[in-house]
Amino acid sequence: DEGISHRYAAKCAELEATFLQLASAHGSEHGAAGSDGPWTPLATVREPYPITVQGHASKPFCFRITFFAPTMPGTAFDLLADILRRPEWDELTESTQIIEKLGQSDAIHYVKAKAIWPTAARDSVLISHITALDLPDASGKTARAYLNVSQSTVDERVPEKDALGIVRMEAGIAGQLITHASNDDRVRHGLEGEQWCRVVQIADGDLKGWIPKSVIKFIATQALPRSLTKVCKQLSQLPPRPHSQLEISGNDNISNVSNASDGGIYSDIYSDIDIDSDSDIDINPAGTSCGGR
Repeated sequence: DEGISHRYAAKCAELEATFLQLASAHGSEHGAAGSDGPWTPLATVREPYPITVQGHASKPFCFRITFFAPTMPGTAFDLLADILRRPEWDELTESTQIIEKLGQSDAIHYVKAKAIWPTAARDSVLISHITALDLPDASGKTARAYLNVSQSTVDERVPEKDALGIVRMEAGIAGQLITHASNDDRVRHGLEGEQWCRVVQIADGDLKGWIPKSVIKFIATQALPRSLTKVCKQLSQLPPRPHSQLEISGNDNISNVSNASDGGIYSDIYSDIDIDSDSDIDINPAGTSCGGR
């Protein structure tokens, strides 16, 4: 496949398989705490968009987030997969940059995360892969799904910035799988209309350095849900498209290439985050022990 013919092609194929395994691991997003499987509920948002955050039972900083966005999969994927637009909606991200494009679908990215008091800022260098897949849906029929997935790598063009007080974190695997929301999902969550998509997001990594449990709890129960609520609001204002417009492997519905930038970096500086922020999120006390090193 011309779209994945580059030096990291085998790694990208491996990332696909690993992500799909984590995303479908036993334990649904509406399962009860203590049920079988690796995922423990940490936080739930019901309005305005359903969001569930789960922590992995054996991995301190591994989260699975399931949320429903008021649009079709193509629209959601094209925004969520655009690394240069991530600071627009992710309150944990300060800036992003494309270091190198790898063939049709993939790239090496640099991401700088904001400092969360009282910890240092973090950054990461990532191999990032995007693709369109045909997967079985809830009824057993084949349906189009979109995946963006990434993992840390070492690149001499982006050395660590210890002298600046920035800690290089390690992303074991991270990304999002986007599908059309099933009728059962829409009924279960009281979603009106058919233009909804289901997003399963995985964040599995090692933040390195000193991280108090309060910061882990803040990220899982407040920062992540707030960021996803913000991106859902953005998506609700965009034209709903069932198919992606990105030029990616496996996508037969290309109408144009939407990535207009070749690596410019966001230069806006965002203020650091204060943990003591108000939130309307339901937090599961049994889940708050997940995290912290």
